[in-house]
Amino acid sequence: MSSEPKEDVAKQDPREAVDRSCRGPVLFLAFSAVTWLLVYSVFAMLAGVKVHASGMMADSAWLAYGRIQPASQLALQFGFLVQLGLAVSAWILSHRGKTVLVDGGYLIFGGMLWNIGVTLGFLGILTGNASGLEGLQMPGKVLPLLFFGFVLVGLSIVQTNNRRTDEEMSPAQWFLFAATLWLPWVLAGSYLLIHFFNAKGVMANIVDWWFIQNFARVYLTFVGLGTLFHFLPALSGRQLMGRGYAQFAFWVMLLFGSVGGVGPGAPVPAWLPALSTVSAVFYFFGVIAVWVSLNQTISGASAADTADSLAYNLMRLAALIFISMGVLNVFFAFPGPGSVAEFTTYGPAMKLLFNLGFIGLILVAALYHIFPSLAGIDFSPKMTRIQTTAIVFGVLGATLPSALGGLMSGDAVLGSGFYFASLGDLLLLAGSAILFLNFLGAILFSIKNCGCLAGICCRGEKKEANA
Repeated sequence: MSSEPKEDVAKQDPREAVDRSCRGPVLFLAFSAVTWLLVYSVFAMLAGVKVHASGMMADSAWLAYGRIQPASQLALQFGFLVQLGLAVSAWILSHRGKTVLVDGGYLIFGGMLWNIGVTLGFLGILTGNASGLEGLQMPGKVLPLLFFGFVLVGLSIVQTNNRRTDEEMSPAQWFLFAATLWLPWVLAGSYLLIHFFNAKGVMANIVDWWFIQNFARVYLTFVGLGTLFHFLPALSGRQLMGRGYAQFAFWVMLLFGSVGGVGPGAPVPAWLPALSTVSAVFYFFGVIAVWVSLNQTISGASAADTADSLAYNLMRLAALIFISMGVLNVFFAFPGPGSVAEFTTYGPAMKLLFNLGFIGLILVAALYHIFPSLAGIDFSPKMTRIQTTAIVFGVLGATLPSALGGLMSGDAVLGSGFYFASLGDLLLLAGSAILFLNFLGAILFSIKNCGCLAGICCRGEKKEANA
């Protein structure tokens, strides 16, 4: 039994209890995600250099472009985005539900399994055991490990949401809860179809396109929108407006984001690209509904607390990128414009802009707000400004010139924009390295000065002292 006086327990802020329950699991996932972001930045930089100097490191099969490029994408999507998305989701659902994180040990153990799976997949690609599929490049044997790791994390998140004190869920909870349920069955379905039922050739590619569509348009998008619907009203000090628009967007994007993803020039029956075009058009109505709801909420508003102004402005930038990409996606979904952009550097550049410019910036901004309440110490303000500037300009520099160059040059040449993108890769590497050092330094400083994290590390010593 606890030796704390009942009067002191009654006076505690419930939010502090929520933060204590989230501290270890959320910081573990967040630090793992930041580490994978640094790994991605290093290998993305190497891939860019290989394009300019293809003869460099030519004797090393591990560092061939065909291996380091998909390996870097695995580190970005599964190592960084998924893990930081899970960390932010757990924190938001706990605070929204006004309940402590349930079974946080499942979240830590599941996160360990997920990291082991991503590491094995990463090494499998570098050793030449990639599957050859764009969305599921890792060896097939790794997918069950990723599935069970995510399920363990999901059990903690789902139980936390189910034990909320307020029965009515907010739009932020709708999106984050649905995303938590969506990825496991998409991973399991893809694994069974490709590796158990042995889908081959075009059928395997159709399954892969289906996974990419669901992973990006549903899972990652819902994580990003759920985070926006929580933080933009909270940081601006306003209530969420247009709840009906948010509900409309949820169902439209869930329905039409789960189908499609087949390009106009794909060697498949014509009805599949046509279905993808139709689903993209209806999906865009959901994007418009999101914009209307968020615009009504934050129009003319600034951050209520100056300490949150950086996170608030980053999220506004990410929301603008999301809306702009929604317009471009529906335009290039039609056969005419789509055939111009297909097989150029435009497609990969826009995917990277979605991953880092929309989802990545939102999650990093959320980390800026969450970290101080969990670690008891904030990031270094100077380093935070430098890393944010480097990351933002790195993301824009690595994507926009390459996308524009692809449209101008077509599929005949790489285009000059691809070479300018290397400068963006360099800035992104610098920003990722500073973020990693900033995170690690703050954690070590908190432990050294017996802050919040010292309570986790030195719990046994405190008990002996009290005895």
